[in-house]
Amino acid sequence: MLWCDACSEAASKRAASRGWMIGLATAVILTLWIWLFVQPSNLVIGGWVGTVLAAFYVTARVAREVLLAAARMRSRPAEGEVPRQ
Repeated sequence: MLWCDACSEAASKRAASRGWMIGLATAVILTLWIWLFVQPSNLVIGGWVGTVLAAFYVTARVAREVLLAAARMRSRPAEGEVPRQ
C-alpha cells in the first residue's frame, strides 16, 4: 500500500464510519426480528439488549476491517489525497 499518512488515515476513518453504519443497520434489523418474531418476555429483556449491542459492535468491527481490506486491495488513494511516489 503506497498511501501517504493522510491517505491511510482518511481510508481508515471512512471504513470506520461505514462500518458503524452497517453495524447500526444490523442492530436495527436484529431488534425488529426479536421484537416481531421472537417476542421476548420482560423477564430476560436485558439479555436481548446485550445480544443486540454485541451484534452491533461485532458487526461494525468486522465491516470496518472488510471495508479497509477492500480499499487496500483496490490500492487507490483516498479521495482528495495524493499517493506517495
